[in-house]
Amino acid sequence: MNEETEQLLTELERIVTERQDWLFRFAYMRIGIREDAEDVVQEVLLGVFRRLREKTRVDNMEQYVIRAISNACTDYFRRKPLHVVLLDQAKEVAVSDHDKQIHEEFLRVNRLLDTLPREQSEIVRLKCYDDLTFKQIAELQDIPEATAKSRYRYAIMHVQQMMKKGEKR
Repeated sequence: MNEETEQLLTELERIVTERQDWLFRFAYMRIGIREDAEDVVQEVLLGVFRRLREKTRVDNMEQYVIRAISNACTDYFRRKPLHVVLLDQAKEVAVSDHDKQIHEEFLRVNRLLDTLPREQSEIVRLKCYDDLTFKQIAELQDIPEATAKSRYRYAIMHVQQMMKKGEKR
């Protein structure tokens, strides 16, 4: 193993140690099922580890891992048959006390974000829940930074309008 590969593996180890909870939350907020989100993160990290051992070149390890998890979440829905659970039924899904808070947050956020176009809702998730900068979001989504900012702005405007409509009722 050469020195560059060893440095990349050390960087991956650091990311896993410092950001494992964040990576799980990132996947969970997209998938909504704890076990599946854990599996996605684990599979991605193992895949990244294998690719690094095969001397894959990576310029920004953290960005690489985040993008890989984002892509794996998208693939998760492509290969898994869509099982629709109505929000009222989702409240009845058994959730441990440990998961209750994050599950309730997931339901609340998804109710609002489901009213947005997918491109906008993903930007909001990346910005608000994953605490990424617009530059990082643009790189992750492979779009110009200005596009990321405008999608975010339109999404926030739409959510504000929805909240105002809810207040009037």
